[in-house]
Amino acid sequence: MMFAGNVEEGLTRVDSKGNAALALAKSIDVSKDGLTYTVTLKDNLKWSNGDKLTAKDFVYSWKRAVDPKTGSEYAYLMGAVSGANDIISGKSSLDSLGIKAESDTEFTVTLAQPTPYFKFLLSEPVYYPLDQKVVDKYGKQYGTSSDKTVYNGPFMFKSDKAWTGTNKNFSIYANPNYYDKSAVKSKQIDFQVISNANTGAQLYKQGKLDFTLLSTTDLINANKKTEGYTVFKQARTDYIEYNQSGKNASSPDAQKALANQDIRQALNLATNRAEVVKTALPGSTVATSFIPVGMSKTSTGEDFATYAKQDYSYDPTKAKELWANGLKELGLTKLSLSLEAAGDLAPSEATANFLQTAYQQNLPGLTVNLKLVPFKQRLNDAQNGNFDMVLSGWGGDYAEPSTFLQLFTTGQSYNDGKFSSKTYDDAFKAATTTPDVLEPAKVDEHYKAAEAALYEGSYINPIDFQANPALMNPKITGLEFHSTGLAYDLKSAYIK
Repeated sequence: MMFAGNVEEGLTRVDSKGNAALALAKSIDVSKDGLTYTVTLKDNLKWSNGDKLTAKDFVYSWKRAVDPKTGSEYAYLMGAVSGANDIISGKSSLDSLGIKAESDTEFTVTLAQPTPYFKFLLSEPVYYPLDQKVVDKYGKQYGTSSDKTVYNGPFMFKSDKAWTGTNKNFSIYANPNYYDKSAVKSKQIDFQVISNANTGAQLYKQGKLDFTLLSTTDLINANKKTEGYTVFKQARTDYIEYNQSGKNASSPDAQKALANQDIRQALNLATNRAEVVKTALPGSTVATSFIPVGMSKTSTGEDFATYAKQDYSYDPTKAKELWANGLKELGLTKLSLSLEAAGDLAPSEATANFLQTAYQQNLPGLTVNLKLVPFKQRLNDAQNGNFDMVLSGWGGDYAEPSTFLQLFTTGQSYNDGKFSSKTYDDAFKAATTTPDVLEPAKVDEHYKAAEAALYEGSYINPIDFQANPALMNPKITGLEFHSTGLAYDLKSAYIK
């Protein structure tokens, strides 16, 4: 997301306060029933090649995004929230897709149901317009390198220091055709791809880089006193998923155990989140809900994570009691469970190692078999249900609770644990179909009920809210960091 939102732009753009502010759109009017959006574009919009940017560019792009031949991977954003609910009317038929250009500067969108977070979705890359002439020209090669696309955002690529798709040094330049070009403060920004984080830190200290991420615990601890050390709070939660599908567990006993709420609750209560963060995740914070702190706000302006906070506490005494009850119910005296994590990601490996020891100490009769695998395998195993417990993570696409809570509706493909809760399903459906323009407080209440259902059923185990520690030149000003979507917004960034 470093480039997409800096060289391209949509109808909205998340601003410094986390709101979905108008961007290419001059206005977005919503009907009282929350179903019809009338979009008016700003005047005289242009692509970087000089082509006129019109409403037809959105119609073409959105229909292309739901065409299985070109963009089916984005169907959950375009036509549904990860398959939970249809949004755009008629998504199953490209001809009846609910978007219509009324003129060069106006189009209407018809939704199948009210969608309170729709304006946030409009800031996502899948909703960006496309210049059909350029897409047709390059075909399957479109977007594979910087010279095979055009741009409508604050910056653009040029032939000088272009991105070829494989090169490690390239630059972006202020786009002279951008509608808000006076707000773009840097004429050129250079990038260097560095595979070794230690190298990045050394180049920063030598004055050869102005910004570099710190990706390991050792590197973070070694640079906390370095000038420019900064922690960027992400909208990302690390959490444990329990296999509740009744299939593919490591043993029949494990399969039975993870279907038992006392067992899951005992594991949640035996999780010392504060020590996990201290030991393995410097810069991160203890999770108190699934939705992370700082991502979204309620209708009254309160941080949603504060509003919907649950009692994910560390209580080893109560954990032992529930563990003993669970084993007794199952007719067991001991139990072996596997814990899978990405062994090629240092924070994940450190977290898994800590939890293995802590669980075995706090829960008598438990053996935790650690399974450290490459990240890609961890993803595949989770998606295929081949695990007992798996350390997962999720980052928000937009600043609204549904970007997290849509994961766990019944039948959702991202619900790796395959649990089903009618209470949760009903709360999520109510939250995502209540017109926010009419009852914003009700939307908040329904989302909170969904968070409560996750906690009360011990369906998942939130561990921490992630952060990105980095080294950043103190002379950089105007850089906006967003915990969702476009993380590093360079539009107003410059070096004093």
